[in-house]
Amino acid sequence: MRYVDLKTPRPAAGQEALVARLVRHLEARLKDFGPGGPEVLQADQESGLVAARFPGHDPAQLLVRLEQEYGVLAVPEHDRAVFRLSPDTRFEDLDYVWGCLFELL
Repeated sequence: MRYVDLKTPRPAAGQEALVARLVRHLEARLKDFGPGGPEVLQADQESGLVAARFPGHDPAQLLVRLEQEYGVLAVPEHDRAVFRLSPDTRFEDLDYVWGCLFELL
């Protein structure tokens, strides 16, 4: 099992452009699900925060499964899941997260 920490924010000083690309990548992957899939509520390229809602799924329960079954950590916040991207996040990790969500949803 891989370990992907999208829960802990890390400094991006000097790597803001990379974080912005990572945010755009995750946002696009989440939108790939199409109708009935995740709803991206926020994709902040400056802070590296991506927030999404998963219609028909409790975000807290979904994130517990994502962590336990796939080693992906993210933050449940009210009715949404929050992913915090940083310069050490790899594009491959985001593709892995997409695949894990595809399996769970």
